[in-house]
Amino acid sequence: MNNKKELIIESAEEVFSRFGYKKSTMEDIASQAHIGKATLYYYFPSKEVIFGEVIRKDSERFRSKLNEAAASAHTPEAKIRAYVATRMIHLEDMSKFYPTLTQEYLDQYFFVEQIRTEFYDYENTVLSRLLQDGIDQNEFFVDDVECTARMLAIAIKGLEYPMLQNKEDYDIIEESTKMLDIIFNGIKRR
Repeated sequence: MNNKKELIIESAEEVFSRFGYKKSTMEDIASQAHIGKATLYYYFPSKEVIFGEVIRKDSERFRSKLNEAAASAHTPEAKIRAYVATRMIHLEDMSKFYPTLTQEYLDQYFFVEQIRTEFYDYENTVLSRLLQDGIDQNEFFVDDVECTARMLAIAIKGLEYPMLQNKEDYDIIEESTKMLDIIFNGIKRR
């Protein structure tokens, strides 16, 4: 991606985090990037396309963090725990960084569905690999790896909703740890 597009995307991230998606304008983004609106429209035909690029960029950073977290742990269980903890911390940080976007993110669900679908495919692949590693190391007993990975991904995703609803007493790290304790007690080899 060229430098001008990167500058626009970074500027859009700042504008979206400050004003929210709905209140942000192409003019706000151009002003933040210190470029003219014509230049902005040359690179991006609409605010929706820019927002998609912001989400895509965040998704790439997110995947990189998740891969690093899983790779840094030593056992299959520790890899899954590191993956989930990193995922929850990233989402919590994102909700703090984009406080005006949280509800809008849910409202724009269909707009970002392709990116979310790509991420869930990625997540199912990673979780399947981590579960298979646990089986190969004789740590887990799992009959159907793909199904178990999907169920784990659904359970993880279910933890997001209360956080995105800004429930004040909701500790996503504590909740995810308890969820994993329940899951591992069910799949650990005895």
